[in-house]
Amino acid sequence: MIRTGLPLVALLCLGLVSLLVGAGGVLPPGALATLGQVDPADSQTILLTQMRLPRTLAALLAGGALGAAGAVIQSLTRNPLAEPGLLGVNAGAALGIIGTLWLGGAVSGLGLIAPAAAGAAVVSGLILALGLRLDTGIGLILGGAALAGMATAVLRGMILLDPFAFDAWRGWIVGSVAAVDAPTLAAGALLVLPGAALAAAAAQKLDAMAMGDEAARALGTSILLARALSLGAGALLSAGAVILAGPLVFVGLIAPQLARGRGEARTGLLTFRAALLGAALVLAADVGGRVAIPGLSIPIGLSAALIGGPLVIWQMTRRLQA
Repeated sequence: MIRTGLPLVALLCLGLVSLLVGAGGVLPPGALATLGQVDPADSQTILLTQMRLPRTLAALLAGGALGAAGAVIQSLTRNPLAEPGLLGVNAGAALGIIGTLWLGGAVSGLGLIAPAAAGAAVVSGLILALGLRLDTGIGLILGGAALAGMATAVLRGMILLDPFAFDAWRGWIVGSVAAVDAPTLAAGALLVLPGAALAAAAAQKLDAMAMGDEAARALGTSILLARALSLGAGALLSAGAVILAGPLVFVGLIAPQLARGRGEARTGLLTFRAALLGAALVLAADVGGRVAIPGLSIPIGLSAALIGGPLVIWQMTRRLQA
């Protein structure tokens, strides 16, 4: 089982590298002393405070949110292959933003909160309704997969019908934190923080549900409340991550599995570890995308998939051999 200390050390190291390395050259460690200063004439200060710091914080928040959301959803469905992308929550949040743009709305900064949260909430509500009818964890997964396919199809259709309107959003749709500014960072954080609170509230109920719905009911656990809290947490966390980095894949799938290792852990601890690992994965993907090819910045969505794909295969092979 991966301990909490290792991801924390990795996050610290990656955060320092993210601030010091990237477009604009490699900065000396002493440059970090300028983070608290405001000097519009100093290019080094501008580079750190207006470009690299928001980008680093966005990657940390988005990765942590996706890792936590994946842990909650996997605990809810009792399926290690479940994650926000599979259930359609990410696609719903992205569809909310793109749909608002498609209808002529201006979306930026704090204005991203309502469409992203609404899109994620609609999908989560539909998943909850399907889960009530089917009354199984697999029902949630199958219903969510169907909704994900439909939301993605509508999203792509909008882009095909009016490609020029979304030209500035192409990098975000692939997955990117390159253009994150302070208002966008605030918008993402305002969804991630309450999502984390809901995840904490759902943890004990999910522990009871690990023994099965009937056993949880016998212990006095409300299955409906547990599902509502879990899907609410997943919706808010995923919507915040989508605002910050676009609809990323694999992070919500692999982070909880790495956090779980070969053993089981209580949902609260698992969610915390998955958040740390998710943040480390996304930050590593962003840093790797910046330095892999000189003069070219690979979108975080592509580098995350290149890192996450092999990790998923390795983890599945490891589980089968255990």
